Amino acid sequence: MDGVNEPRPDPQPHDPRREPENSTVDDWFGQSVERDAELADELLEASGGDEDAAAERFDELAKGADEQAERHEGRGPGS
Repeated sequence: MDGVNEPRPDPQPHDPRREPENSTVDDWFGQSVERDAELADELLEASGGDEDAAAERFDELAKGADEQAERHEGRGPGS
């Protein structure tokens, strides 16, 4: 066949268990990770390099895991 009359594949299969490749989910995840990484750097600097103190504060303040859990539950962040 010449490729002109061949059927085109569906660009986004309709599978509710799978995100389409052009999804913003990866962007959201990356943004959560980036915010938490910046927080970790700030806390380490504020603690004078004390990794244990920075880690303890990070566990209290980091929001990335919560954001992702909310998205997976379909509520969106801050709902």
